[in-house]
Amino acid sequence: MNNKNLFPLERNRYFHGKMLTARDFETEQRYFNDKRRLVNRCLFGAGVVCGLGVYLNDDTSLSVETGLALDYAGREIVVSSPVIRKLQMIDGFEALAGKEQAWLCLAYGEQPKEAVNNIGAPDSESRQFNKVEEGYRLFVDTGEPDADVLFGDGGRNGVQRLYTGRGLSLYLIVPAVSLSDQALALRMILVKCAGLPPVSFTLSFRSDYLRQGDSDSISLSFQEDRNAGRDIHFLDFELQAAAVADMQVPFCKGAAALALRMGDFADRADLPLRPMVHLCGSEAAYRQMMDIQMSSLERRMGGDDTPVYLAKIDYASAGSTHVLRRVTSLPFGQRVSGIDGGTGSQSPTAGAAGGSFGEVTSEVSMLKYWQKPEVTVRNNPARKSLHFHFGVPSTEAYDYATSSGEVNVPLTGAIRVNGRYASEEVPHNLGIGNVSLSFAVDFGSGEARRLLFGNGDVFNSKTEGKEVPRVEVAGILYPDAGTFRIGVRCFDHVEGHFLKVRWFAYKVTRDTADLRSRDLVSVKITPEIHKLRVRERVHFRALVTGTEDKGVVWNVKDAEGGKIDQSGLYQAPSKPGTYEIVATSTLDPAAEASSFLIVEE
Repeated sequence: MNNKNLFPLERNRYFHGKMLTARDFETEQRYFNDKRRLVNRCLFGAGVVCGLGVYLNDDTSLSVETGLALDYAGREIVVSSPVIRKLQMIDGFEALAGKEQAWLCLAYGEQPKEAVNNIGAPDSESRQFNKVEEGYRLFVDTGEPDADVLFGDGGRNGVQRLYTGRGLSLYLIVPAVSLSDQALALRMILVKCAGLPPVSFTLSFRSDYLRQGDSDSISLSFQEDRNAGRDIHFLDFELQAAAVADMQVPFCKGAAALALRMGDFADRADLPLRPMVHLCGSEAAYRQMMDIQMSSLERRMGGDDTPVYLAKIDYASAGSTHVLRRVTSLPFGQRVSGIDGGTGSQSPTAGAAGGSFGEVTSEVSMLKYWQKPEVTVRNNPARKSLHFHFGVPSTEAYDYATSSGEVNVPLTGAIRVNGRYASEEVPHNLGIGNVSLSFAVDFGSGEARRLLFGNGDVFNSKTEGKEVPRVEVAGILYPDAGTFRIGVRCFDHVEGHFLKVRWFAYKVTRDTADLRSRDLVSVKITPEIHKLRVRERVHFRALVTGTEDKGVVWNVKDAEGGKIDQSGLYQAPSKPGTYEIVATSTLDPAAEASSFLIVEE
């Protein structure tokens, strides 16, 4: 059910003689659904329960495993069968132009199903649906993630976005409650687009209630390893809290200075740090304050519209074409952790809150087709976390058209030693363009028939004589004509009036790597401009590229511009003029081409 307002919780009261209407049955369903979703929100939180891994298939498509997730409204999202989608088939694709990074999001969805006639309703309301099918919505979003919901952990942490721009985002996460005179663990999260140069930054500030060593001047620095192979970094720092009891204190005194560098780019900003920290003087006070923080129903009920971020997608844009570069599954670790007294999400500062569960993250990147598969693991013992990186080679496939035949090259003259002979032009039947050719001399007959490829001297010896004739074969290709010629040179005397040469031709008809980089459906009409007389007929052809579906729909754009059938046969009208015909791809209606006709008397 799409309703997000769970209150008030009302259930039916039954009694003898009660008239039950559709409203009563809806109340029955809503009561049990809302109670279950309320428990899901407060006890388990939001995130992936199982499955839902995201992987690259090739440069243009990805797949999502089956699995179960809970959204921030407590609703169950079930993906019951694997999902394979081209990037251009996913909702939100239109917003990807001009950007290099997006988030693959999962949200709850439902739709009416099984249309029936309501015989007791007026005609305007006679069509109803018998069922509601619960499902999901998969979409891509280029906006900034909802950091407060993702990292706030239902009120346990204060969250602030420190920087965004140039493909970078930097977040600060500070625990809302900590023990005084003890270590305070905080986290910074760096998110960047794939392929950017290494990033380094320093956040400097002063604090009246926190220390770094013996100083109140605090500097949090990071230098990215060039070989890290990661685009999301979870950075943990530890400061010392002041010995004050049961006070809510500001994290920073005055403004903080952020100095950031990425390759040749450098930026500096002064910004206030907003998080507040409640320092507790004892373990009992700490537990009590944590209970207060986590017992707020309002905090647990937040984030209704926040999706589950299944993956971070990095891609390269070339016009309307987008080529996938890397997919990082569950970039923010949105997993349901079970009954732990929290919101259910992975707490970024679990160490500070006494959490004992670990963090396992993974990412998959696409390698070149000639590279070997690779797996790397990074272990952080302090946080009991593991990060897996899988490198998967892409496929490099080609389709070929082939042709073959034989040509009798005429041998003239009596003396043929060192003679050179050539054939007429021979069509290879593979159309215009570059074609690869190979030749073999056909000699012998019956069981002694053989084909010689290359230099026959390799098989001849002084002791055993000549096994094959000494003949050299070459070819000249005419790409614009779709033909070739064969030339031979005889180093020995060859009997007969001709030399039989077998030829083999092949042409790459589809380079999948090239198609992935384009992945555009286009239509071309031949001829593009044509002159004809009134009532005359002409046959047009449409060439469709970028898809296996070569079908088109023919139309005459002008109302009195003649007629055309779906085979492309056009008949001009009886009135002279200039008219336009249009061929539209049956697969992609946005792909079309026009041809203009000049009709004369």
